[in-house]
Amino acid sequence: MIKEKPFKKMLGLIVGGAMVLTACAGQNGAKMGMAEKAEKEVAKAEEAVEETRQSTNDIGLWKSTMKVLNQARSSLEEGEYETAIDKAGKARYQAKKGLAQYREEQDQYQLAVQAGEASKGFDEQAMISGNAPGE
Repeated sequence: MIKEKPFKKMLGLIVGGAMVLTACAGQNGAKMGMAEKAEKEVAKAEEAVEETRQSTNDIGLWKSTMKVLNQARSSLEEGEYETAIDKAGKARYQAKKGLAQYREEQDQYQLAVQAGEASKGFDEQAMISGNAPGE
């Protein structure tokens, strides 16, 4: 019986130590997971911004988009992964909305051109000078 007590103590220490190591490893794994997620989100934002820039000759990019993307990059470098993910999401959203806005404006321009061509009797000079019919 006397020999069993040191064994139980030793077993308790081993099990307790293993639990502490497992908890620490879990925290490091979670931090590693956040870092990877942040890197992926920043990369997605960079891709969205680049697509908007290429598709619109930079015209479709909102003024704040690059600032927000740079904040995401800085947060990633500083290990502020949640902030990096948040800022990357905002940059990606802005890039996609800017591209959609650009495309909508292009569609509206084409409709205006078609309407102008359809009304060939429209005297633009008269309209500009204030001498449009009915004035």
